[in-house]
Amino acid sequence: MNLSGCFIALPVIGGGIAGAGRDSDAVRAEAWNYPEFKEKDVQTETTQRVSNKMRTDRNNYFADFADHVHVRRNTPTRMGSFEFNFVRSGTDNGVLIQVYHDGLRIMLERIPSAFYMGELQASEVQIGGRDYLLLAANSRTSTQRMWFGIFRPDGSKLYAASLEQSVVRVIQNDDGISLFFLSGDSMRIKI
Repeated sequence: MNLSGCFIALPVIGGGIAGAGRDSDAVRAEAWNYPEFKEKDVQTETTQRVSNKMRTDRNNYFADFADHVHVRRNTPTRMGSFEFNFVRSGTDNGVLIQVYHDGLRIMLERIPSAFYMGELQASEVQIGGRDYLLLAANSRTSTQRMWFGIFRPDGSKLYAASLEQSVVRVIQNDDGISLFFLSGDSMRIKI
């Protein structure tokens, strides 16, 4: 039996390798249009191309902090008295970051769905005698964004933004933190 010429078009389901696909234009637009939030006393300063020699591991940016965790999707993860979860929103296509302190939910932050492909990373730092939570999530490579937030231990937000580049390293300073991007650029956030 000759079956040449008997082709049936089948729909393509999925994008191949998990995480290697391309985000839709709507998902990318949501990530790019996420509004920056800055409490009145928070200052940011960006410096371009500080170094040509940067780490290329964009998956462990809190490595220099003693307290940090990687939070996989739908997997509650503890760091001291805090518990973090990273789940899809049940009401829209966004992502919810849930933070609990001693069993009580202190934070529910919705971020664009582009940041759901990776994992959430969290760290606890002390700057100027005060404690802060740092949270970050990368998007797919095709979207080229990173969501980054700074929160007080009660869950109140100091800073949150969808950054234009992926962060490869975060360093604590006396008055804030510095973010180092894959491109070699850096950004300082003073609290």
